[in-house]
Amino acid sequence: MKLVWPLLVFGTAFLLALALLHWQRAKAWYWHVLSLLLAVGIALIPDPRGRLPMAANWDENIFYLAMGFVCVFLGVWGVAAPFFRPRRGTRTR
Repeated sequence: MKLVWPLLVFGTAFLLALALLHWQRAKAWYWHVLSLLLAVGIALIPDPRGRLPMAANWDENIFYLAMGFVCVFLGVWGVAAPFFRPRRGTRTR
């Protein structure tokens, strides 16, 4: 796999998480903690290609890029939340 694909996919996940935080601001703290736990949990999932018959012909690169996208997105969204808190004196819906 060329280096451009992971940089493109993970960079998109990183920027998408920051853009979502910029537009929507941080939510309640427990959503961000849950996203961090989910990112770690997904990162620890073993490769299913050897155990699932339907996953035997998955491309290894697509699996790692998809799981990496989800982990980077959830991790950045969870870690960067304190920097995107709503401003004081503004109403939230």
